[in-house]
Amino acid sequence: MIARLVLGVVLAAGVLTACGTGSGGQPSHPVTRAATTPGSSPPASAVAGSTAAAACARQYHAWQHGPAHPAIVSFEAAQQALADESSSGKPALIAATMNTLGQRAAVLARFPVPACADPNRYFAALLSRIGSVTGEVGPDVTLTSLQQAISQLGSVFSLESDFSAELKRTTGS
Repeated sequence: MIARLVLGVVLAAGVLTACGTGSGGQPSHPVTRAATTPGSSPPASAVAGSTAAAACARQYHAWQHGPAHPAIVSFEAAQQALADESSSGKPALIAATMNTLGQRAAVLARFPVPACADPNRYFAALLSRIGSVTGEVGPDVTLTSLQQAISQLGSVFSLESDFSAELKRTTGS
């Protein structure tokens, strides 16, 4: 049961997708273009919006592949480690892995997503929530307290969903 709970909370492929890259090192959120029919011009508002979204998508891509990149990779590795260790059935080992995830979230939080891409700071809130919940898990954790900590991470899914929607709106991808 604990493995299922931990795997259900492994902070989601959405966070990995939001942080990660697609194949070939390309951003997982490519810039999309406004659709037009041949010979027509898009409305001025669409051009202005797509220009702003394209500029924001470039900033977001630069964030993904700039100084934040090592922290993103480290955070993703900690997520994978939690997924791997969750099947161990050893609460102390799972707790240690959760604490590592919290530490990696704190490091990634030092590299905020560009404000144009995340004006409501959902990603920062997501990382903060991970840090606060995982920071409460000690080495002498019981199975019950570990399950409670994991259930508290449920709010991460809502924040991830909000961040993904906001990223789509602000970057056009």
